[in-house]
Amino acid sequence: MALCVVLLAGAPNLSRADPACLTEAVETTDAEVIDARTLSHDEGAALRLAGVEPFTLLLGDAGDPEGGLTRRLTALASGARLRVQVTADAPDRYGRLPALVAAGGTLLQEQLVREGLAIAFATGDPLPCFDRLLAAEVDARRANRGFWARLLVPEALPEALEPRLGRFAIFQGTVISVGTRPATTYLDFGFRWSEDVTIEIAAKNRDAFGGEAALEKLEGTRVRARGFLVDKGGPMLPVRSPMQLEILDSAPEDGRITP
Repeated sequence: MALCVVLLAGAPNLSRADPACLTEAVETTDAEVIDARTLSHDEGAALRLAGVEPFTLLLGDAGDPEGGLTRRLTALASGARLRVQVTADAPDRYGRLPALVAAGGTLLQEQLVREGLAIAFATGDPLPCFDRLLAAEVDARRANRGFWARLLVPEALPEALEPRLGRFAIFQGTVISVGTRPATTYLDFGFRWSEDVTIEIAAKNRDAFGGEAALEKLEGTRVRARGFLVDKGGPMLPVRSPMQLEILDSAPEDGRITP
């Protein structure tokens, strides 16, 4: 894993102030914010903030979500001693290494999500600290912070999600039934399978969710899901990672619902 950072002499591997999930962080200085997703270092490393996305996914360019996120990230990171934990061996297609980044003991991703300036989203292998990002997002939504002042998570109803077909969505609802087929498991949110909202989990990904038995136990369970919707009769969400699916203990959050 190649990461060009300046290690401060004598610095321990883990700062006492770091979040507990950052177990392999190293310290660096002189980071520069390039855009809402990217930090660079004067040694040439490009880092992609792992586990978060701008509200552009939900709002488009309305309200300049990327500009606001970039400005806040700059305020948090500029001139700070950062702790960086790279989360993948290979860079993305833009040459950036995905990383968790902390400043002053605060995980930057968590701070940005808690302020309602970023959305928690990740797929693939489990990301350290991702549970913290989800908790921060709930906190921001309940407090109507940032862009959550104009949004809340819609229910898993076709009429609520059809406007988002082909786009990113976050929604929640009760799983009415679970259908297991050789190639796919379906989590259904209604009785009209050809019209209602469905989550699709490919057989190759079932083990990441605990296998068929664990998925079948989701029947009657309230969940929140996120990802990109496709049209398969009704709105369908292909889910590859457990990070896209939360099990909820409570009723719908209070507030406005905007599809």
